[in-house]
Amino acid sequence: MLKEQAKLFSFLNRITDHLLILLSIGFAIVTEQLYHNNPISLIDEKSFHPIMVPIILIFWQILFQLYDKENLYRRTNYISFIIYQLLIVFFGFSFLIGISFLSKTEIFYRTTIIAFSFFSFTFLLSKRWLVKFYLENIRKKGRNTRYIMIIGSMHRAQKLINEFKHHEEYGYVISHILDPDLDLSGKLINGHKIGLIDRFDSILLSDPIDEVFFALPPKKVPNFTEKLDFLNNLGINFHVMINLDAFSKGIQNLHVKPFMDQWYNIPVISFHPTDKKLFRLLFKTYFEFIIVIGILLFFSPILLITPILIKLSSSGPVFFSQERVGYHGRKFNLLKFRTMILNAESQLESLKKENTQSGPAFKMDNDPRVTTIGKFLRKYSLDELPQLYNVLIGDMNLVGPRPPLPSEVKQYKPEWRKRLNMKPGITGLWQVSGRNDITDFKDWVKLDLKYIKQWSLKLDLMIILKTIPQIFKGSGK
Repeated sequence: MLKEQAKLFSFLNRITDHLLILLSIGFAIVTEQLYHNNPISLIDEKSFHPIMVPIILIFWQILFQLYDKENLYRRTNYISFIIYQLLIVFFGFSFLIGISFLSKTEIFYRTTIIAFSFFSFTFLLSKRWLVKFYLENIRKKGRNTRYIMIIGSMHRAQKLINEFKHHEEYGYVISHILDPDLDLSGKLINGHKIGLIDRFDSILLSDPIDEVFFALPPKKVPNFTEKLDFLNNLGINFHVMINLDAFSKGIQNLHVKPFMDQWYNIPVISFHPTDKKLFRLLFKTYFEFIIVIGILLFFSPILLITPILIKLSSSGPVFFSQERVGYHGRKFNLLKFRTMILNAESQLESLKKENTQSGPAFKMDNDPRVTTIGKFLRKYSLDELPQLYNVLIGDMNLVGPRPPLPSEVKQYKPEWRKRLNMKPGITGLWQVSGRNDITDFKDWVKLDLKYIKQWSLKLDLMIILKTIPQIFKGSGK
């Protein structure tokens, strides 16, 4: 999935460049016409002949390959971007002037070419600066990162670490390096401390890990088969770096589809326990983004009135923020309208005996901590409207598994952690399958795992449509 993401980013990045070139041509034509007080028209054979458009796009693509291909956003400083774009503009301008001189025909005015050079330089440079600024800032906030665990610390691991360092613009973060050799424990490898492989299970259960790389022959990894089975239960992708001098028969029983892959010239065999198609997930993200905007507009009067009602009914803040666990163990702050009295969390322990939900989750009928306005908001699920903000910033999906508390996740069985294989959602299969009638936590988990296994855009749409009557029916508690 990481390679797909990198290729998609590279493709969209270049497409955007070419769109900016077309925009520069249009601005240049209009500028020339304004300069000479001519009527405004984007099709003007004298100012700029349309036959030059594909020629410019092809030549600029060549210039991008020569001077811009290796300029990675996070590793290239702002001044370097200026230098490279000046080189592109210089050679591009020279090329167009050369064509004008050799063609002996009037295919564009010199004024148009000067304007085009100015606009293309400005647009392309501004785009690079803005993308660099954006990528740097989302990285500081912990977004756009993939957390990596490496098993092994010798040649294969060092090569992998160097490649990740070289391609840091894609957000690979090596969070743990484990090795079965006790003598290596605590030593540093490229600035990373080597830990004991005995911590393998506990790290996977407590820290966000997206990919695991085995940089050792399988026979040198203690309990290799059990580790693969554990990763499969958690739904975490794993890769075995080759040359392999041995392989485990246990893989045949994991119900995963291995395939040969290359991580920047490093051959690996990859295993993806879950089917995560990048383009479908991207479509889901943008599809839900549009729906969320529509929901915000529709419920805007309620979003304005509710804070006033909460303030009038009880003392305390309007919003309730609570730490939840999201995609692959990432923690985030979930927002809700406050429906309980102040210090409600401190009273939870005394109420646990009234819990109607089996397992780690807590649910109680007629919870005394809920305020009067809170009961109404919960009844119609209006307290969850602020979670639309969590969707907009990428912490959640509109549709997905319920976001659990960290305390709940600590009590999870390994196979239950597959619930973290997708971003949590405001609504989900559990909500449209009688959420208040489900008292066994195992049934709750089954619905979430069923959703992840059968996930499709069609299923998402069905859940959204089924959620609407559930809201108006007032089935919340």
